Amino acid sequence: MPADDNDGAETAAQTRRERRKQSKYFKLAQPDRNGPTGKTLLEIAAEREKSLFRQADERRAELARGSAAGDAAVLDEPIGRFGEAVVYTTTMAMLHFTLDVLVHNQYGEGISWEAVFSRTAQAIPVLFALVYALHRQAHRAVTQAFFFVLSTLSGCYLIHATNVWGYLAVMKRASPLGTLLALAGGFLWWGNYSAF
Repeated sequence: MPADDNDGAETAAQTRRERRKQSKYFKLAQPDRNGPTGKTLLEIAAEREKSLFRQADERRAELARGSAAGDAAVLDEPIGRFGEAVVYTTTMAMLHFTLDVLVHNQYGEGISWEAVFSRTAQAIPVLFALVYALHRQAHRAVTQAFFFVLSTLSGCYLIHATNVWGYLAVMKRASPLGTLLALAGGFLWWGNYSAF
């Protein structure tokens, strides 16, 4: 036991010696508590924010005057309707693929990657047609009603399928129905549609 106490005392003495050695190389002193001498980060950020808002206001005024009428379309739609449809279709295709794999794993079935890729490839044209045809339509009420009905029906049908049919039928229908539910529900949420 006493040997352990000596080891502790020797260790403490070594750390004191190491601190003294460090003090030769580094000046130990209290920090300056007088406050900052230059601009603080908060002040710099506030100046930058004012500058950015001023630039945005100038750009809006320039566009309102019509001096850059060609740029207005670029600012409103950077990739256009087709580009947005491609992006959303790609996202929905990835969701379809993921749901297909998850459903197969849930029921303990082996995954045939060729079949999963084939089903996803078959869903891509349908998803693209839905997104391209219904995204940013002038008839918001019709689009809202269609997406509401689509999400409600696909959700109810998915619940019905999982409760009534066998696992093979559920595996076949769950991925497309889940993707339609996400597509319709996502567009209702993203488009700020409301029931009132």
